[in-house]
Order: sequence, then structure tokens, then C-alpha cells
Amino acid sequence: MGPPGVRVPTKENTINATRKGIAAVGCAAFIATTATACGTAGDLSAGAKVQRALDRLGEQKAVTVSVGFDGGEQQLWSALKGSDGFTRADAKMLAGLDVSLSVSAAGPLKDVKAEGASVALRVSLGRDGDLLEIRSLSGKEAYLRVDVQQFLSLADDLGSAQSKGDLKGFRKFLDAADELPSSYKSVKDALGGKWISVDPAAFQEFSRSMAAAGPAGSPLPDTPQLDAATQERITKALRRALERNARFADAGGKDGADIVKVTVPAGKTADALAEALEPLADQLPEGVAPSDLKDVPDKDVTVDVAVKDGTLSGISLDLDQFDSGDEIHGALPLTVGFAPDAAPVAAPAGATPLNPQDVMGAMMQFMMGGMDE
Repeated sequence: MGPPGVRVPTKENTINATRKGIAAVGCAAFIATTATACGTAGDLSAGAKVQRALDRLGEQKAVTVSVGFDGGEQQLWSALKGSDGFTRADAKMLAGLDVSLSVSAAGPLKDVKAEGASVALRVSLGRDGDLLEIRSLSGKEAYLRVDVQQFLSLADDLGSAQSKGDLKGFRKFLDAADELPSSYKSVKDALGGKWISVDPAAFQEFSRSMAAAGPAGSPLPDTPQLDAATQERITKALRRALERNARFADAGGKDGADIVKVTVPAGKTADALAEALEPLADQLPEGVAPSDLKDVPDKDVTVDVAVKDGTLSGISLDLDQFDSGDEIHGALPLTVGFAPDAAPVAAPAGATPLNPQDVMGAMMQFMMGGMDE
């Protein structure tokens, strides 16, 4: 919510060094869960075990998925140092990274469409409190809480001198927030790390109105979304690629869970997915292109699937398997955990409604007060 012209530091070198590995998380998890119904006859027992675990997970009304690196700062530094400017500060950040996604609905999740589910996203970096938390209730009500001070501290740790300069105006805006009139309580609460509620439709309409009033005279483009039919096409394409190639094997037990090792040909799977996505390229979110999948190495990738009490409890993999060049220098373990006994996603108490006009008004108030950036 900073003044116009302020750019959030993206730490491009860090993103370039880790984007393939992070993208591989979703790919590997999707491969592991999709492949479980496609085992060959020899793998029937192991494949059936995971399939039943997935079925039970789909019968739940609420599930929380957590993602994090299963290794400390030193291991991450050893694996990624020298990759596109990767720094020790980056390793520390990734070591503390904890991302969780909770999904809940009135009925079994397997029967619920996307718009009927409530979703909560939480991001923590191992510091005091969460960096970010977002909740969306059936796509109609949205709630947001951001630790702005922690974000600025992170920018100091990871940002370049230029990016820190870019945030100078926002820091001034933040320092002056206490002087805003009481009518801007919602903005002050947002900057103070408190819960705010947002009407997605109101902000979308406001964005369209602002864009239409600008020089271009046209509204902002809609965010691309994959409809159910498109998602089904992608899933079917993956299943076809995995049917003849996925292999399953029992791999003993660990921490009270049965481990099934799933091996898939990453290159063939990526090619099949790229082919399925090509006709849909214009519908994909910005920055996502089918050609990106060509970077997946043409080799087998192994994913360990954990089944506990008959339900899927976790997926673990080494991201080094996805490195097609020389960006990762050693094991880079990542885990995806599943908690089927999660509490339903609910609205936070005491959230302050935030109107788009309040944001614009607060910015104008600040600039009229002598902003020099």
C-alpha cells in the first residue's frame, strides 16, 4: 500500500537460484498424488495403498498442507551457494521458511468445487510471528494480516542498495501512518499488522474504475483462471503419461508411517504436461509458460509418500533431482505434510473492513503533507 513508484524488492538473483526447485515442489507433489492410481500390475499393492490413502484424504472436510525444507541453514547454503548470487542470508531465510495451506468445506473435499471451499494461506520465516496470512471464505470474503515491519527487515537482509532505496518512500509513509486522521483506521490497522477484511469484488471494481480513468482508457485485465474443464485436461494428460511409466515399491516404515517409493520419468512427464498446456498458454497466470517445463531433466525422479493410519501424511523429495545444470550442489530435501484433522477455515475476530477508497485517500493525505519522493 506504499505511494506510487515504490517497488517491492524481489531479490531476482535469489529467485533465479531457487525458482526451479520451488516450482518442482508443486510438480513433484502433483506427480506423486496423480501417479498413485496408475501403477503397473507388479506395483499394485504399493500403489493401491497410496490410492486408498488419497481417497481417505479426499473424504475429509478440512486438510492443512505444510511445505518446508527438511534441512538447516548450513545444508541449504552448501547445496545452493554459488547459484546466481545465492547468499548466506538467502539460506537463512529458506531454512526458516514454513508455508501452510488449509482448505475446508461443508462436505468432503473431493466433492467440492474450488469456489465452494474456504482457504487459508500462512507464511512464516521462523521469526517472531507470521509474515503473512490470508483467508478466503468460499471466495466471497477475504481477510489479510501482514507483518510490515518483518517484511521491511527481510528487505534489509535480502535487498540490494537500489531496492532498499526504492522502499524509502514506503518507510516514510509507514512512519507517518500514526498521524493519519481517525477516519483511516483501516489503513492504520493494516500497516500495524492487524487483521483487515477485504471485499474482493469492491477492489476489482475499483481497479477497473481507476484504469478506465487513466490514459489507456481501459480496465485492468482479468486474472487468468483455469476452469474445471481445463484442469481436467491437464490431469488426464498427466495420467496418460504416468500410466505406463510410474513405478511403486514399499520402502518400510518411518515415524509410524508406511513409506511407498514412487518413481516417475520426469522428462516424459514434463513434456506431456507442456504439450497439454501449450493450447492454454494464454489462460495461464503471468510468468507461467509451458516452455519452462523443458528445463526438467530427462531422468527418473523418486518421491517418498508416507501413509499413516491409512491416510496420506506426507511427501518428501530431494530437489537436487530436478537440477538440470549445476545450480544445486548436494541434497536439498523438502517435505510436504498433510494434516487431515485440521480445523475449518474461519473468519478472524475483530477484522477491520478496508475499502479501496481508504487506501487512495491515505496516500493522497500523505502526499499532500509534503511527500518528497
